[in-house]
Amino acid sequence: MGVGKSHFIPMPRHEVKERLFAEPAIAPLIQEGLKSVCAMLEALDHHSSLGQLERLKVLYSAMDPDSERPLDLAEVDAFITTFEEVLVDGNWEHITDEEFELALEGESLFPISMDVRIDEFVTMKLYKLGHDEMTESMPSTLDKLLRRPGKEVKFDIYNRVIQIIRFQESEWFVEQGKKKYDPGKMGVGLHLRLFKNVPVADLEVIFPNTSPKMRPVDKAKISFPLLVGLVMLFQQYLFPMIVGGPTVDLSQALLIALAGALGSYAMKAYMTYRKTKEDYMAAVAKDLYFKGQANNQAVLNMVIDLAEEQESKESLLCYTFLLAEADVGHSIASLDERIEAWLADQDVYADFEIRDAIGDLAEIGLVELADGVRNDDGSWNIDAPLGRAAVPIKESLARLDDIWDGLYNFEH
Repeated sequence: MGVGKSHFIPMPRHEVKERLFAEPAIAPLIQEGLKSVCAMLEALDHHSSLGQLERLKVLYSAMDPDSERPLDLAEVDAFITTFEEVLVDGNWEHITDEEFELALEGESLFPISMDVRIDEFVTMKLYKLGHDEMTESMPSTLDKLLRRPGKEVKFDIYNRVIQIIRFQESEWFVEQGKKKYDPGKMGVGLHLRLFKNVPVADLEVIFPNTSPKMRPVDKAKISFPLLVGLVMLFQQYLFPMIVGGPTVDLSQALLIALAGALGSYAMKAYMTYRKTKEDYMAAVAKDLYFKGQANNQAVLNMVIDLAEEQESKESLLCYTFLLAEADVGHSIASLDERIEAWLADQDVYADFEIRDAIGDLAEIGLVELADGVRNDDGSWNIDAPLGRAAVPIKESLARLDDIWDGLYNFEH
């Protein structure tokens, strides 16, 4: 299942700055104080993020499974709405029902199929952040015996995946005759999970309530030899007895030997499936250990941190290129192309969120938009010239300093 470009910039913020500041055209701006502008922007973003984090923590505290207090799930919808607003700022996207179904139905990297018992959830939401292509060695049993790497397989991954789930009440599991699947006290509350590098075709591996099932090929390996053997026995021995015709002289010992051989083959195929299932479960356990990044409240901290980094990188790139290439006469469209081209030179292929970056810089006064760039209804004219939109560094620092001083303006 192919995926297109996302808004996520996977390169860490410090690396973006290092590479950007190494550009020859940027050197004069460094001397004028561009690094100080970046430091102030990061400080303001961090202050704003702290407020968002505190709001989320207050809302989530009543439904956190790790809480030692009695849980109250009345405000689940309000929390999810607020949480999704933060996710949008951090360039997260919904994994749609269609994408989820394609992942479940598509060809898995593992030689086994898994069913996710979706009906056991009152709430189930998935979000993705960025995507990439990975290559891994997938050794067969023979490869492992010969100690060779095996065939290399390329597959699409989501860089980050957030899962929100809320289980049905215990009474529901009893009513549905599924008491053995009831997670009990462990399932109470609203569960948040954050994973990294999740294969697009294997989203089911991050779910806690999956049931392994035989693929058609596994069923065929077990049932086909038995079916063929039974047909042969029926044609050559049982059918002639029924119609009264001549029978093939098959001794009891031969029949027992034939049945035993067929049974042994079927048992071997079944045990191979069981071994495959065990290997799969071990691989999933290992994957979840290394790919699981945060649970419950810790997810909030990481999401806020990732969103803060994303907004800082977008502001930095937008402001720097506007300032360094003021003579180019960029429009929003051309500036977007310029930044995406620079990112591509760094092996980062992202759909840069130019409108958000320009809007945020304009809101704090580091960009002054020319007439005609933005309409009264808030829409953008992406081909309208921006002019010398970036405010010079010295004045930008003064404006940022005023904003910072105004954050806590207490009267004495």
